[in-house]
Amino acid sequence: MKIGRKRKSTAEIPTSSMSDIAFLLIVFFMSTTKFDVKEGIKIVLPQAADESSQQAQVLTLTEKEMTRLQITSEGLISVNNETPRNYESGELDVLIQQKQKINPDMIFKIITDREAAYSNMIRVVDRLKAAKIEKISLSTN
Repeated sequence: MKIGRKRKSTAEIPTSSMSDIAFLLIVFFMSTTKFDVKEGIKIVLPQAADESSQQAQVLTLTEKEMTRLQITSEGLISVNNETPRNYESGELDVLIQQKQKINPDMIFKIITDREAAYSNMIRVVDRLKAAKIEKISLSTN
């Protein structure tokens, strides 16, 4: 009499619920992850005006009413078309205070070269904000 051998069953991992588990893990990590929100410079911008009135207003401003701070691509600062030079933070603070003594309502126009480092413009804006200057104009070449 021939006795048949029993076949051993192979162990298997059930994969039917694997996709459910993966989906639940993805949902869990997405719902519990905290995303950092980068905040920019807090500047209150005025309402836009007509181009013709803006050009007329800019052309009528004198040196006693507006100070031009032009930042070159090398990071040098030119004040009212003077020769560009490197200003330290303390020198920049003294310059801002002098201009503010001349006219408390002084407008500071920051003109930044497109090739200049972003940090140079931020440094100037930070110095103006530290001096509590609210009238700041930003532009690029």
